Amino acid sequence: MKWIQQLLASAEARKGMLLGIGMIAAGAFDYAVNVLAGRWLQPVQYGIFVSIMAILQVMLLLSIAIRMVVAFYTADLAARETTTSQVGPFVRRAWRWSWKWGIAGTVLMIAAGPLLARYLWLPNSWAVWAASFMVLMLFVRETVYGTMQGTLEFTGLGLAQVLQAFLRLVFAGVLIALGWKAPGAIVAQPLACAVALLLVMPWMRPVLRMPDAPLQRKVSWRYSFNTLTGLAAFGLLTNLDAIFVKRFYSPESAGDYAPVVTLAKISLFLPWAIGIVLFPKVAHRQASGRDPRPILWMSLAAAMAPGLALSALYFAYPQLLVSRIFANGYHDPGIVLGLASLAATLYAGLNIWLNYALSLGRQSFSYVLLGLVPFQVAMMAAFGRDNLVNMTVAMAVSGMIGNIAGLAATWSSSPATAPATETAVVCTGALEPVGAEALPPGR
Repeated sequence: MKWIQQLLASAEARKGMLLGIGMIAAGAFDYAVNVLAGRWLQPVQYGIFVSIMAILQVMLLLSIAIRMVVAFYTADLAARETTTSQVGPFVRRAWRWSWKWGIAGTVLMIAAGPLLARYLWLPNSWAVWAASFMVLMLFVRETVYGTMQGTLEFTGLGLAQVLQAFLRLVFAGVLIALGWKAPGAIVAQPLACAVALLLVMPWMRPVLRMPDAPLQRKVSWRYSFNTLTGLAAFGLLTNLDAIFVKRFYSPESAGDYAPVVTLAKISLFLPWAIGIVLFPKVAHRQASGRDPRPILWMSLAAAMAPGLALSALYFAYPQLLVSRIFANGYHDPGIVLGLASLAATLYAGLNIWLNYALSLGRQSFSYVLLGLVPFQVAMMAAFGRDNLVNMTVAMAVSGMIGNIAGLAATWSSSPATAPATETAVVCTGALEPVGAEALPPGR
């Protein structure tokens, strides 16, 4: 169709493709860390690594709300002649806020380390303490990423993500080789994040050095809270399985399930890069009075097709894939691998529905996802406490119900228009004010 050709030929699509390529490269390094840890660590240690990473992934999705708010208001202030002078003061305020609450969150997680270790049946608290420093990095990093997005510093943003992922792989390999086991593989992430942020600070300094001026815009806490709610629910849905298995199954079973988590997440990650190219057009079509739903269908197809293909491959060759990628120390996952990948593919659809709903101002879908969390927990507890097949089926059922709910909550011939002060496109965890380019999610 003509509109598809125009979409792929646009400047937004080209920049989205470049950012998507960078995100895929960074994602490849991130997954290489999981594969390296799976091959170099004993299964029990790898189970510890995966369970802690699942907790950090939930925190990551929560922290992306910081990026959304910073990017939206930074870009909005910079786009208006009357408020350009407020960009610097706003960013400095956000910068101070991120350090204050990041330190508080880090201290809280350190204090909760022993309790969390007992809940996850960890031998000690070192793995949790190693992850604690990532809390500070998430607050600071997402503020930096949001500023770079809002000021259109896409080169620096892409470089930061690729550099962090590469350094994480290097640090993880070195620390595991030195005998640090799971804590070493975990602490590699905040170390890499800190170094990458230092190297991209030249893109931040011009904004931080802008002249001071009184702030006139207030952050919309309602939109921020609803966005945070949706991201929190999505993060829980996509990471409950690793935490659930670590809690209710033996350490050996949790170790055997760890490769399933790693391989299934590919079905969730690849759609993020593909959706970057297509999804931002929703706001442009809506603003011009055209129906944005064709873009929605293209986004859903792009998000879910790779996962469906991977799921078919996982159903066909589960033992071969696990043994070739993670060596022979893990048991055959059987159909559990394919079912977990199918669930992740359905979650990719939920991500598109959430983004679409927020871009149209239909923030109620965040609460639909929030209601889906206790439903999935109940299904997993009722049927999956001693059977991984039943657990992954429960996940897939929850994903299917969520996609149907997305259709019911957002589909109409006259999409609602978001308030003028909050008009934005949320793309896979990144916020794009109307007229700007989409960005990949950070790690």
